[in-house]
Amino acid sequence: MKAFITSALGIVALLSFSGCNSTASYTQSYSQAKSKITGVNLNQQQANAVGERFVASFNTLGTAEFVEKASAMYADQLYINDTLSQFSNKNDLIEHFKGMNDHVSNVDVKLLSSTYQGDTAYVHWFMGYDFKMFGRTKTMSSYGISEIKINQNNQIIFQQDYWDPANGLYRKIPLVGGLYQWVLPFKNP
Repeated sequence: MKAFITSALGIVALLSFSGCNSTASYTQSYSQAKSKITGVNLNQQQANAVGERFVASFNTLGTAEFVEKASAMYADQLYINDTLSQFSNKNDLIEHFKGMNDHVSNVDVKLLSSTYQGDTAYVHWFMGYDFKMFGRTKTMSSYGISEIKINQNNQIIFQQDYWDPANGLYRKIPLVGGLYQWVLPFKNP
């Protein structure tokens, strides 16, 4: 019986992964947005300011203040991929943030460094937070880098986040975390 269950779960996992076809479309939309969206050329001081504003805004995640800060921080038309979701307009992004606010509390975001190249700031950050799901709260944390372009009004028009959702989120979610450990046993939780 154990062999049957293991085989069945293996087949389900294999079919789930083989059904993932988002890589090609993600790659294409990222490439198009990166080449089509031009931001303000930056210097190191401006890149630092982008990082400080970004971190200050996300430190209010889980509060009504965050929605207000995010509304001011992002332009109406944009490209944002936060690794879990992709958006091309501020209204959809803000609705997403409102939903996040229902599940996140005790957020602590630290700016580790900022740098730039041309019109792009690279913001290296650490984020710790409490995440509520299925009636349970888990403390989670992750390191990441956000690739950000801003417009003349200092609003984000392009953002690509790079972080590890497997270890920063998925492994801590009830049931999903167990599946990750089973499918990827070589990764430490």
